[in-house]
Amino acid sequence: MNCSNPDCSRGIGLIAYQRSWFSKQRYCSRHCRDAFGLDLPNSRQKRTRPLVRRFVVASVAFVGLIVPVTFAMAVLAAPPARPEAAPLPGCNRNLELASAGVAAMQARVKASVSADSSEICKATRLYFLEMVKARAVTALCRSGPERDRDLGRLDADVAHINDAIAASCL
Repeated sequence: MNCSNPDCSRGIGLIAYQRSWFSKQRYCSRHCRDAFGLDLPNSRQKRTRPLVRRFVVASVAFVGLIVPVTFAMAVLAAPPARPEAAPLPGCNRNLELASAGVAAMQARVKASVSADSSEICKATRLYFLEMVKARAVTALCRSGPERDRDLGRLDADVAHINDAIAASCL
């Protein structure tokens, strides 16, 4: 068998030199192997193409495995969606009655400003009770961002009335 270098006419002895494990070309010496490789045009570009191709295939395979697994884990870890609670029967009526009771007690408190302190305390305590009832009905019957806004307003009103009772009725 002769050397694969076209400029060399020697035969291959007991030791044959190759470029890689899977190379079919055999050379008589390292010098012939390296000299033949340096003369090739674009030899560096030809050697890197399979490496780049393997890198791209490995990257695509990696992303193809990681993305679905990550998505599946995220879906499994997410809390279950809660269905929208159906409004309780009679909620509209209860909300109207609560707002009417609050308005009536507010008018009574404003009218009792000129009365004695025991009448003012009694009206203020009843107003506090109506506000707490209205807050409970709102918490049960409303949903969404309007519920949070209304509960915040009612909580502030209840705290204000409680402070007024503490200041004037004790």
